[in-house]
Amino acid sequence: MINCPTCRGTACIEPADDVLDSLYQIYMACPQCPPEPGWDKHAALAVLPRLPAGNFDADTLRCGLCGRRPLDAVMAHALSIMMEHGDRSADVGLSRTGTPLISRGFSIMYPPRLGPGSIVLITDTVGQAAAEDIVDRVPEVKGVILRKGGQAQSVGLVDSGSSPHEYTLLAGCDMRCDVSQTTFGELVIYKNQSKIHIEFDNRHKMDILEKLDMEGLLAGRVVVDGMCGPGTLGLMSLLAGASRVVFNDAWRPAIENLLLNIEVNKELLGVDKELEVITPLENLPVVGDEPLLVARVTRKGEQAAVAGEVYFGDLRKLSGIVEKWDVCLIDAFPAMEPSEFVSTWTGKHAGKNVIVV
Repeated sequence: MINCPTCRGTACIEPADDVLDSLYQIYMACPQCPPEPGWDKHAALAVLPRLPAGNFDADTLRCGLCGRRPLDAVMAHALSIMMEHGDRSADVGLSRTGTPLISRGFSIMYPPRLGPGSIVLITDTVGQAAAEDIVDRVPEVKGVILRKGGQAQSVGLVDSGSSPHEYTLLAGCDMRCDVSQTTFGELVIYKNQSKIHIEFDNRHKMDILEKLDMEGLLAGRVVVDGMCGPGTLGLMSLLAGASRVVFNDAWRPAIENLLLNIEVNKELLGVDKELEVITPLENLPVVGDEPLLVARVTRKGEQAAVAGEVYFGDLRKLSGIVEKWDVCLIDAFPAMEPSEFVSTWTGKHAGKNVIVV
C-alpha cells in the first residue's frame, strides 16, 4: 500500500496494474441502474424533477443494487449544498456547479456512474464551509478545489523565472490519476490536481511519441523529458524501450508526483522497487534554478543499469549538464513561448532532435 501524500490515506493510490484491471467496469451502469435523468444543465435546480420527490440528497437516483449514481445527481447534490451556504443563487443550473474530474481519468463514451470518492470537483467562488460540507455529505466527491484565475491559466510553473500558479484545495483530497494509452502500452499517472496542469486529452502527445518511435528515435535512445511534470512523456518513453530517460522540472510538486508515478508503474516499466535518492525532497525549494540531481532509477535485476535520472531545475541550465542524449522533449504550457529553450538546446547540441510537444 502507498500512503497518499495529500491525505495520508491508503485508498487514493493503487499500483498501475490494479487500476488497469478494474478500469473498464468502475463507471458502468449495472442492470438495475435507473436511466440517465437527462436534466437541462442550464435550468434552475428548483425545476428539475426529483426521483423520489424532495430535496437533492445522498439518495437521489442512487441504484439500489450497485450503489452508484449518475453524474448529474452528484452535481445537483453538490450544487444544492452550495445554495444552502449562499455560494450559489437559487436560479442557477448544474452548469454552475463546477468541473468534475473523475478520479481515474480515461476516455469513456458513456455518462459515468459514480461510487464513493469518484470525482474531484473544481469550482469557482465557493467557501470553505460549503466545500467541507460537500466532501462530508456527497460520498462521490473526494475533494473540492477552488479555481484561481481564468480557466485558460495553467496550473503549475511556466519556467523558473516566473511565479507558480496554484488552485486551492479547500476540502478532502485532490489526488487523482489519468490513464495514458499508446501502442507501447498503458501507464497510470497520478496528479495533485490543485498543483498540476489539468489535461483532458493527451492523445496528440502520444501520437508524437509513436511517430518518434517509428523514426527510430525512442527504442535504445537517451531521451530528455525537459518539462516532465508528473512524468507522462518520459515514463512512456521508458515503456517504448528508451535506454535512459533524463527527467527534469523546475516545479517541486511535479517532481513529487513524478517519483510517485515511478513507484506506481514500476512493474510495467521493469524498474527497481527502490529509487536511489540523491537529494531528499524536503531539501528542495518550491521552484528550482540550478539543476539538482534528485534520484536515479535502475532496471530490475541489473546492477548499475541506470534507466532514468531525475533533475530539479531550469531546463536551459540542464543543457550544460546532460551531454549524451538523442531526443529532448519540451512539453510547454499552451500560452508559453518555447523558442528560448529550443535554441539553448539546439545551440549547444547541434544536430540533435529537440521536439516541442
